[in-house]
Amino acid sequence: MFMLARILLLWFSVIFMYLNNTIILAEANFITSQCESLANDTRNSTYQRNLDNTFSGLLNTNSGFGFFNFSAGQGNDRVYSIALCRGDVESDLCQSCVNDSIVKLRENCEEYSEAAVIFYDICLLQYSKEYILGNPRTNKNPSFEWNILNATDQSRFNGSPGPLLKRLTADAAAGGPLLKFAAGNTSGPDVSTIYGLVQCTPYLSEAQCTACLDNSINTFASEYYTGSSKGRGLLPTCNFRYETYRFFNMSTLVIPLTITGVSVVSTTTR
Repeated sequence: MFMLARILLLWFSVIFMYLNNTIILAEANFITSQCESLANDTRNSTYQRNLDNTFSGLLNTNSGFGFFNFSAGQGNDRVYSIALCRGDVESDLCQSCVNDSIVKLRENCEEYSEAAVIFYDICLLQYSKEYILGNPRTNKNPSFEWNILNATDQSRFNGSPGPLLKRLTADAAAGGPLLKFAAGNTSGPDVSTIYGLVQCTPYLSEAQCTACLDNSINTFASEYYTGSSKGRGLLPTCNFRYETYRFFNMSTLVIPLTITGVSVVSTTTR
């Protein structure tokens, strides 16, 4: 009886640690939002109704890989919307994050603005009067996050996070029209491991995805990097992140790849 109790206690401990780890690795934490100016022709009930309808319809369009795409209305009042979940996020958490982002976007942006985008740790949402799928917007100014440290040696970036993100970019860009995502790790100069991930919206071509990530990573490296042990770049069409701890969910990364000195895992197919 005592032995059975110990076994049950061990199993409960394992289950608790797994659930707790999953929560830490994938939380729907708000990061930032960007709102574009309100145009006069958006101040009408038709546009308002179309915006409501596109958000309502968006939640029912999951591609199966965490990509949502829906539009509502006609002519100048038509509203386009997309949402994208991080490639390692389970479907129920993905759906919840998209739902939360709809609510949060309306709180943060002036209601019925011409275009807006919101970023969470595990998903993003954007809407626009312009056709989103036909406008890669890879040249839009990204949002960056980093640790402010005294170190300014560029070779630190070139020595560890830079090559990792470059290799992940190549893998994600080749992912095809359903999912462009890759995550992995490499050894760092001062810490045991650096973990990174990159992702593009799946409608980008391989060349567009590569250009979006390369431009964002290069801008971060040249203008913002200060020896930071963490970094993040966010665009409506691509994003990257690296940390000194594993922040993505390994259990949903199913295609291991071996690249010299770097462990890379992709979710380009499931």
